[in-house]
Amino acid sequence: MTELLLYTLLGGVLAVLAGVAKGSMRRWIIGAGLALLVVFAAFPFSRARGFLSRDTIDPTLLGVVPVLPLLLLIPLGVLLALVLARRGGQAAGLGGVLGGVATLVAAGGWYLQPVQIAKLYPLEGLIELLLALGVAGSIALLSFSRPRQRVPILIGAVVAGVLAFFWFHTPQGGGAYLPKSLGYYKLLFPTPPTAQQEFAEAYNRALPELNAIRKELGQDELKPIQSLADLQGAIPQQASSEGYRLVQPATTQYGAFAVFFLAGLMLGAGLMQLRNASLQEPDDFRAGILIALVASFLIPAFDATEFDLNKLVVGWPFLQQFADKAWPPLLADPGAERYPLQEVLSQIAVTVQMALVGTFLAAIFAMPLSFLAARNVTSGTPLMRSVFYLTRLFLNVLRGVPTLIIALILVAAVGLGPFAGVMAIAIHSLTELGKLYSEAIENADKGPVEALESTGASGVNVVRWAILPQVLPLFVSYTVYNFEINFRSSLVLGLVGAGGIGYFINEKMASGQYDQMIVGVIAIVIVVNIIDFASSWLRSRLV
Repeated sequence: MTELLLYTLLGGVLAVLAGVAKGSMRRWIIGAGLALLVVFAAFPFSRARGFLSRDTIDPTLLGVVPVLPLLLLIPLGVLLALVLARRGGQAAGLGGVLGGVATLVAAGGWYLQPVQIAKLYPLEGLIELLLALGVAGSIALLSFSRPRQRVPILIGAVVAGVLAFFWFHTPQGGGAYLPKSLGYYKLLFPTPPTAQQEFAEAYNRALPELNAIRKELGQDELKPIQSLADLQGAIPQQASSEGYRLVQPATTQYGAFAVFFLAGLMLGAGLMQLRNASLQEPDDFRAGILIALVASFLIPAFDATEFDLNKLVVGWPFLQQFADKAWPPLLADPGAERYPLQEVLSQIAVTVQMALVGTFLAAIFAMPLSFLAARNVTSGTPLMRSVFYLTRLFLNVLRGVPTLIIALILVAAVGLGPFAGVMAIAIHSLTELGKLYSEAIENADKGPVEALESTGASGVNVVRWAILPQVLPLFVSYTVYNFEINFRSSLVLGLVGAGGIGYFINEKMASGQYDQMIVGVIAIVIVVNIIDFASSWLRSRLV
């Protein structure tokens, strides 16, 4: 609980600092409120254990409302804050204070609840409905850019949404590919004391047999329990299979930290707004929506990536050991016939050459493709329009495959060595340069083009004399910049066996020869800076 209070204080401090800087407080009230609604419905808050670890679920605040109806204060307080925020001034500040306090009282009340048994009730069709709405919404967005076709597009969106719902909802359809989506969202309802007592008695009856097994395994015997709430770990298998779970309010998940942080932010922003009613802007609602979207994506991202600064503290001894072994760098050891500097220089040269050849090949093939992917060049006939869409589709699909994946496939196909790296760089750079070149062509000045077309010049002559002189400097600038990127990419490709200095660093790191590996790192830093300054100077002369 202390850690949760620290998150509340952190949110309040952030609001105070923004208020001291004369930032709008109303947008923080709105952003924190909207984010709280998302957290309330979608982020895991506590833990409910079953018999096995796969039976354990992490319910949201909305999922445990039947156990503690007091939690409804959170959405009610937030909605009140959003309504008062429309009035602005001190009314918005009062709403922020009321919403923050209501959230803290309700969320804090949950942690005062004892460990208890609850029954799971899956909400069938909810996730399938959300997926169907996503499909329908994605299609409906096309209607904004095509007003003449808006009605057919919206009808198609509704039909696609309905079909998607029924497909996802059937075990033979989406359920076969996304089985966890069926009944994914669950509510927890309290159970009567009689049911809990029956399961406790069944647990005690099975305890002698269970303790006999534990004794053979050398484990401590378990004590009889008065109720299932006395269990510290898993609940009996029979209770778990019937949908019962052991709810542990004090077991916090990342949603709990988000709730207390956002409540502190809302409360602090409300107090600052009460103190100075002028801390608001006309576009606060738009900014608040943006803040809520960022928080809704960022908070679970921190949890999914297992972000924990304590791991750096635990791993600090290794970092010290690495620094001790890596310095001073070993440039050469004639006695052992080891010459790391010579090998590094050789591998750096290979890396530069990989980037150079890959960029050259990409530029050669990207130039003709870019004209086919430019809207203004291919707008003459239906056939050319089809070529435009196919070329754009090809570039977009291929650009979605990372260079590293392409390198892994090519290493498996052609073997270890720089050739796989060159081809991976060329293939991925082809899509990048093709996209950049085509945009440069589309933004070319129409004046020279129209002048040549008025004289009856052919399409090839128009491209040669009207478009190319305008875009060629940009082509060269983009190619130089892409070469700079490709050099950095080729460093990573070496880690998967595609040759170059990355392969050298990976080999030395794996064998613990840190004093030789650091020579490669230093060489990379030097060469990257040289290429960066050289390419920047060259681009400034070209554009």
